[in-house]
Amino acid sequence: MSQRSRKLQRASKACDFCNRRSIKCNKNNGPLAPCQNCEDFGVRCTYDRPTKRRGARKDASPAGSQPILPAASGDGAGSSSSRPARQDSLFRSHLADPSWDMLNPACTVAVTSGNDGILPNSWKAFAIACQSTIMDLAQVYFEIVYPIFPLFHRSSFLKQLENSEHLQDQGLFASTMAMCALASARARDGALYSNRWNLSQLANPPSEVFLAAAKESIPRDLAAAKGTEYMRACAILSIASIQNGQIHSMQQYSGIYHTLSGMEGLYDERLWPRDLNHKIVEVRRRMFWSMYTLDVYSSIVWGGVIRYREAQSNVRYPGELDDDSFSDNSHAISPTAVSHGDVHGGNEKLANWMLGWNFTTDLYRILEHAVDCQRRRSPPNNGTADFWSLFFPTQKAGSSVMKQVLAMYSELPSQFREIRPVTGDPTYDIVGFQSANIQATLQLLRMVISSNEEQGVDEKCDVAGQVLSVFSKVPVEYLKAISSPLLHHLGGIGYMLGSVMEGRLSGSSYQRVRALLLEMAELLHRLESGLRRSTGTSERLKAQVGRIDEYMRTQGCSNFLPGLQQIPISEVDDIQGRFDLSVNHQNNIESTAAAPTGFDDQLSQFQLPPELLEDWPWSLDSNLADGVFPMTFIN
Repeated sequence: MSQRSRKLQRASKACDFCNRRSIKCNKNNGPLAPCQNCEDFGVRCTYDRPTKRRGARKDASPAGSQPILPAASGDGAGSSSSRPARQDSLFRSHLADPSWDMLNPACTVAVTSGNDGILPNSWKAFAIACQSTIMDLAQVYFEIVYPIFPLFHRSSFLKQLENSEHLQDQGLFASTMAMCALASARARDGALYSNRWNLSQLANPPSEVFLAAAKESIPRDLAAAKGTEYMRACAILSIASIQNGQIHSMQQYSGIYHTLSGMEGLYDERLWPRDLNHKIVEVRRRMFWSMYTLDVYSSIVWGGVIRYREAQSNVRYPGELDDDSFSDNSHAISPTAVSHGDVHGGNEKLANWMLGWNFTTDLYRILEHAVDCQRRRSPPNNGTADFWSLFFPTQKAGSSVMKQVLAMYSELPSQFREIRPVTGDPTYDIVGFQSANIQATLQLLRMVISSNEEQGVDEKCDVAGQVLSVFSKVPVEYLKAISSPLLHHLGGIGYMLGSVMEGRLSGSSYQRVRALLLEMAELLHRLESGLRRSTGTSERLKAQVGRIDEYMRTQGCSNFLPGLQQIPISEVDDIQGRFDLSVNHQNNIESTAAAPTGFDDQLSQFQLPPELLEDWPWSLDSNLADGVFPMTFIN
């Protein structure tokens, strides 16, 4: 008797992690592999919960089958005396579930709700359980992120957290969770420079949990996302996305921020409510210009439009004041610099850090116009007429622009022109952050302006060498605190030197480019060493140089290129210390490149085969580049 083949059923059971969060469990990598959510969050994918029979129990009452609905913050309508107990029981069941032990024995991820404008009680329970971690991450934010993105008023925000106001205000909750996500990610990636923090405590719960809490607290209907807090949450989420290498997510939340900004009229102070106190006005100004700089930066690196042009905005710069200089009750305070006393026993007064912050904004405003000029050099082939020349018939030379920028820079107080070592005192280090950020932005401007003009090998090497020389003088603590965004600054150097390697080279020009590439590889190694999502660019760059060296040896070019045969190939794999080149050695490199030799004429030049540059860490295909530099690292 033949048996009927049994019909295979689709496996529809979600893993414990996805079941607790009520999200779709995707098995994209096969039935035996972890689901996509567990892989993203770095937790163990388990199916340990008992299987329950579907459908309602026969002896259950209709009321017993109703789902638990979280109550809106501050609204007791529709609540019952049994709901808090049932919610508390649900939260305790999360804590008892071993599948959450990988996150934190004391903290857990909450079951979420899709209702707009309602903060689920389970997320509140999560925040209550992690209150001490949230307070620590807030301090971390003010130590390493706030100097570049001062999106909060320090004392007021910390007081709100101490009073648990974020549990009553969903917008504040979203921005708080986003702040925690960014601070946690930066700490995990080695941005901390003081010994006051316990990294293992800051890592639990992981950054991704706070990220999920922030994202799920933003209403799907943006019309309900009113107020500054949701804008701030989206702004921080876009920065956190850059930190995590999630560029599409960065574009998403940056776009939401600009949508909310347009709805709230943040771009024009004349549209702001008349009853705003001085503290709120200052924070709004800081947020607007912070996201303006990020918008210009992302347009340079990843392409796209600059949403708010400086000519179409009407927002003043923040006053040159510390947060302690104004409060909720202050109004018209003169934005004068506030002195902090002597600098570690010296006679020099410490200038207010916001002076340097505003100067960085000046540089980004110049960058906006430099990007326009660069893109006007090669207008899109879309059949439209070019009217740019009607308003700007002549373009100013890049050297003239940089001369004026450097004149502005020379007028800054000396604290912003000299990057001093990290002290561990935030009062002084916040000025050092401004100096480091000014230098990084100046070098980005230098690269963008240089790309607007036709340059030869020597000119490109001059720019790359100067940029690397500046970064070599910046304390690594500041560079690591600025973290992932700084890697994309260096991508411009990689693209510039890659374009040199594509062209015709002489012996001296190859040696100069080679030295710059190895110097850059060491800098990337120092910056990438702590990154969780490291691109491995430094190792790939060193391997690339090694392959080119080997190719030139096989082609019999060791004698053709003086000095190359004395450099062992093992040096390519071990260049520790090359980053800290002495001034004399740097001058030797430049003099070698500039010195005329018998090999530098047209007959002695050569060109590397294209296939040797196929694995270049930065895209060299100009047709695929939407930004000024295609800086995004190839994975």
